Amino acid sequence: MSGLLEPSVKIEIEIQSQEKKGEACPVATGDVSVNLENRQKGIDKANYGPMNPNEPNAGYWREVSKVWRNSPDQAKKSRCGNCAAFIQTTKMMDCIESGLATGDSEMDAWEVIEAGDLGYCEIWDFKCAAKRTCTAWVTGGPITDDSEMANSMGEDNGND
Repeated sequence: MSGLLEPSVKIEIEIQSQEKKGEACPVATGDVSVNLENRQKGIDKANYGPMNPNEPNAGYWREVSKVWRNSPDQAKKSRCGNCAAFIQTTKMMDCIESGLATGDSEMDAWEVIEAGDLGYCEIWDFKCAAKRTCTAWVTGGPITDDSEMANSMGEDNGND
């Protein structure tokens, strides 16, 4: 039977096909290894951080403000939680919950989601925390059910 794909390859191709059509959860929401790999790309290429957003992180904000050519105080206002690539739709949050709830874990997925104010980064393809940022930040977010509804109706949601 030469020329046939291994079952795992067929499944991966099907998942990627469904993702392109918007029918499946992104792989990184359910696969920790993929999520960590993609997050590392965000760290390496776009300075995703800071590691602990509840700390002052003066050095981090100075670095980011230099890239954006503004002040650290101004840079602190540009977070994943208000980025146009940060997805927090019901469908995406269900994907994140489902991915966190898999395995033998005793954790409550929603406690984790709420503690980190998690969403999904459409640029770097990983679960990210609303209080963090990266230099790929784009004004106009987050993407929510309400913003998707407004966009589908052609309404101006002020996120230009």
